Amino acid sequence: MDKKTSLILGALFILSSGLIFTIERLTAYVYWSAQINTGEWSTIPQTMPLSDNLFTGLFFLVGIVLIIMSFKKER
Repeated sequence: MDKKTSLILGALFILSSGLIFTIERLTAYVYWSAQINTGEWSTIPQTMPLSDNLFTGLFFLVGIVLIIMSFKKER
């Protein structure tokens, strides 16, 4: 794998990690909004912390490792 491919894959892994985290938060807010309409709702939506989803952290770490590897490679 050359330098450019590692850098692109690292960026894609980090972006996918952020996308998964954003979708999780979006679904929590949509669920909370649906609870508001029924009359049974809490004041704060229950969002999951970053460490609850294995794939979010795993994709982020793989992305960081790939980016570090791309910077350490020679042409």
